[in-house]
Parts: sequence; structure tokens; C-alpha cells
Amino acid sequence: MKIIVGGTGYPEKRNILTDGLHDYLDYRLRNVWTWANAVRQRLLRRNKLFIFRPFPFFSLDDADIIHLFNEVATGAGSWVATFETELPRVLPIRGIDKFTNPELSRELRHVSSPGCRGIIAISEATRQIQLQLLEHFPAERSAILPKLHVLHPPQPVLQERIAKTVGGPLTFTFVGNEFYRKGGAEVVLAFSQLLREGALSANDVRVNIVGDTSRTHNVAHGNFQDDATFRGSIEKALRETPVFQPFTSLANNAVLQLIRSTDVGLLPTWQDTYGFSVLEMQACACPVITTNIRALPEINPDEAGWMIRCPLNGSFELSVKSEEEKQRLRISMVEQLKRIIMDIMKNRAQLESKSAGSLRRIRAEHDPRLFQQRLNAVYRGEKMPEPARK
Repeated sequence: MKIIVGGTGYPEKRNILTDGLHDYLDYRLRNVWTWANAVRQRLLRRNKLFIFRPFPFFSLDDADIIHLFNEVATGAGSWVATFETELPRVLPIRGIDKFTNPELSRELRHVSSPGCRGIIAISEATRQIQLQLLEHFPAERSAILPKLHVLHPPQPVLQERIAKTVGGPLTFTFVGNEFYRKGGAEVVLAFSQLLREGALSANDVRVNIVGDTSRTHNVAHGNFQDDATFRGSIEKALRETPVFQPFTSLANNAVLQLIRSTDVGLLPTWQDTYGFSVLEMQACACPVITTNIRALPEINPDEAGWMIRCPLNGSFELSVKSEEEKQRLRISMVEQLKRIIMDIMKNRAQLESKSAGSLRRIRAEHDPRLFQQRLNAVYRGEKMPEPARK
């Protein structure tokens, strides 16, 4: 098939550019809104619009389908969109209620039109958020529901190995470019406290930390960002505590090599729409400790890993409305992480079962061949075969 895409970034690579038999055409620079948004944002100080419409003088190259990520197509040609939160994606405008925003209503009509063959939620949590949106638009809801699917990203198995169950230090690895948003500070706090309390010694664990500590903004914290004093204490502990091996950044191949020699992955994240690093860790037979936000309960069940449970809002996310609430959440996350770490140290046999469970779920729920079969069915306007449910 010949498929037009709106870009070739990481989301497209993980969810769209997945079949070597298809011919993908990158239309990002041929999209009117690539350029219109530059004017809107830089000169007019207005929100970006997530719309795809090729310039009139560009043909669609006899493409079979247009496949977008988080965008709505408004021109000619049949199209499909994969999305991570809601479709259409419309940024808030101060003083205007979300559901009375005329841009949202206008773009929803494109989603409900016959030109849209399907919209693909990357998780069940995403589908539920979309259903909440559609409750406010009953006229469009009936047309959109039959086109709404869930399709988790594909992930090949990367390594099969036997988990370590006896003797020697255990290796934990945290990967998160946005160090603070992904829970890097909580990892540092948990291990530092366990060392100070004498529950662990420097000979018990090795902790790889891959993350950029200069990425200080945490979108989940909103108006209650961590101050320089807190960040300084975290970064001092990261430098001076002997169990930590920090890396500001690593190429993906180097990250995967690190994971291949890791016993337990770490993603105690404050905010994530999915958690692609969890799939890569599980594909290396490395079980992961995560929080319970968004898609993480779907991709990190008990048989494959460990869960830090936090109170969530209606969008399956953490909600920080005060400095005190942030601190309560942080304390709870760190204490749960500490308990899980010590349980692993005392009961190493569970590493073998969760390592095997990680590989089983990758094979069953993220098989690239089955993913492509389901996606091709959406392209053809057919009913998408659903994965087997446990």
C-alpha cells in the first residue's frame, strides 16, 4: 500500500511506520498547517491546530490512505488517525469552556465524516477518555463509535534470558529523558533512603539512571514545580551515592544494551500517555516497576511487573492541586517503591516468573505481525480483528 503520513517522528515510528511492505510518503512539509501553525504561534500567539491538509498544488500521489498521529485530515482522500489522548486534539483557550470551543466542534465533524475510515486509540485508557469526550457530542458520537478501535503499539521480542534469582547485586535501570516527569527524583529518594536506613548496602544493588536532570519541568505538577533546593539535593545524591550510575543521554542501542543486563526496570512516572520504554524492557525479559497512570496498568499487569498505586482523576492521571498534595503523592510513591524494592531483594524467585510473564505478554499483545493485520483491516475499512482477551 502507498500511505501518506504527517511526519516521521518517534510516535509515527512506533505506531504507523511499521510495515516494510508499505510505501510511506512523508507529507509534513506539504501540509498547509505545518506552515500556518508557525505563523499562528510565532506571530499571532495563537494555539497550534492539529490539522492535516496538503497544499492544493500537491497531488496525493495515488495514495491508498492517509495515516496521521494526533491530527485530523480536512482535505481530499480517505484517512486514519492514531491518537494518544483525544481526537481531535484541541488546545484549551482561556475563558472558553472546552466543550463550547468552536474549533473542537468543527474538527469533530471531520472525524465523523465518511472520509475518516478509523480512529485508533493507543490504549483502552485512551479509548475511555475519547468516550468521555463523545458524550458531549451525541450527533457525532453515533458516527464515530463504529470507527473507534484500540491498538497497542507493536514490539518484537529483543532478548530471551533467565532472570537472576540467587547471589550477587541486582541491577535496576531507570530510563527517562525528562528526568523529573518520569520519576527520576523518586528513584533517587527511594534508594538513598534505603541506604541511609541500613535496609540496603552499596554491595546489594546497582542503579543505572538515564535521564537529563536539566529537564526540570514536570507537566504533572502544574503550578507547583519543584524548587532549586529540592533539585539540588536530588542531583547531589545522584552524583555522590555510590550505587548510582548516571547517564545524561544514551543512543537507543546503548539503552537497550543496558537493559539487557538489567534485572528490574524503573518508571515511577508522574505523567505518561503510554510508556514505550516499558515495552522495550519487557521485550528484554526485564520486568518493570511503574505507577498506575494511563496505559500502564494495561501493559504492566501483576504477572509481568510491579505497580505503584496512586489516586487518579477521570483521565487516569495524577492531579496536583497544591504543594501539600504533591508532597503527599511523592511520599506515597517513594514509600511504595521502597517496599517493592525490598520485596524483590528478599524474594528473588519472583524475578524469574515476572521476567517470563513480561515476554509472554509481549508475544501475545504486541506481536508485530498481528498488529499489522489489524491495522491493514482498518485501512481497508473492515472490522479490526480484536486480540484475544485473558
